[in-house]
Amino acid sequence: MLITGVSNPLGAEVARRLAPQVPWLFGCDVDDPVSANEDMDFVHADTRQSVIGKLVRRLRIDTVVHMAVIVDSGREDRATHETNVIGTMNVLAGCAGPSSPVRRLVVKSSQAVYGARPDYPSVLAEDMASLSRGESSITRDLIELEQLSHDFAMRNPECRVARLRLGYRVTHETSLGRYLSQPLVPTFAGFDPRLQLLAEEDAAEAIALAAMGKQEGVFNVAGDGVVLLSQAIAIMGARSVPVLPPYAGWASRLAIRTTIGLRVPSHLGELLMFGSVVDCARLHREFAWKPSHSSRAAINLFAQGKSEEAIEAPSPPQEYELQRYLQRRKRERRNGAGRAALTAGR
Repeated sequence: MLITGVSNPLGAEVARRLAPQVPWLFGCDVDDPVSANEDMDFVHADTRQSVIGKLVRRLRIDTVVHMAVIVDSGREDRATHETNVIGTMNVLAGCAGPSSPVRRLVVKSSQAVYGARPDYPSVLAEDMASLSRGESSITRDLIELEQLSHDFAMRNPECRVARLRLGYRVTHETSLGRYLSQPLVPTFAGFDPRLQLLAEEDAAEAIALAAMGKQEGVFNVAGDGVVLLSQAIAIMGARSVPVLPPYAGWASRLAIRTTIGLRVPSHLGELLMFGSVVDCARLHREFAWKPSHSSRAAINLFAQGKSEEAIEAPSPPQEYELQRYLQRRKRERRNGAGRAALTAGR
């Protein structure tokens, strides 16, 4: 199994959960993982480069979990687009064709694929992503990478493909979490949007379940229920300050950046005005599983400082190097045993 995008906390946690379940686990990313995993062989590789296909074929990977997708970035620049779209194209190309060993592909997407608009239905199902008009470049990227994944599944029926649209998460790593962590939270005057949240450990569990499963298609993944923005701010012990102009998204994001020094993605600006709620019935039915934390529970965990306790903490540099050393020793012993068995067989 190969996991792309393991350098962030969510990717590292998915790897930690999957390691005991598979005989061989490989992870790749541009940067080192935040926490070392001696049960995962890590390689520095950029999905924006075509070398990812060689990695898949040389290692005879049968399952790919593609998590190298940027959703929560205030800098919606060319590099972000290349990671999301060109990176996905390279991963799919590496998984395609009769010579490919890949039989399972899981692609991380986001609830942000829908965008947020005042004329949307109150609850969005998986087939409603076509409603999005793509005002945010991140939303446009997600639409494109999902279309690429859909086309890949149609052309390669021997590979089971699942796309997971993860709900909005509140941690110290996400823009929404940092926004809600301010003592004074700027909001849109006259707006109190509904937020549907996903706890970090539930996001990791959903991806791990999909990696080991056979479900195909697209699935919304979010906690039950909703929490109003005003309620979330109150739970965080903060105070709402309705000062944002609702008439221009760029002006609102500039106001947030000026007021609290936080650069937010454009799709998050839309969310903070209009909200977003998705239907997760298909996930519950086909996976026979649902997130263990509701939307309110997710914000409660964050407010109590517990939302990231279930996620392994970043490794100190010395511990990280030790784990890398142990990983190399384990690999050498494993390779040595394999060569000995091969020699004995002769």
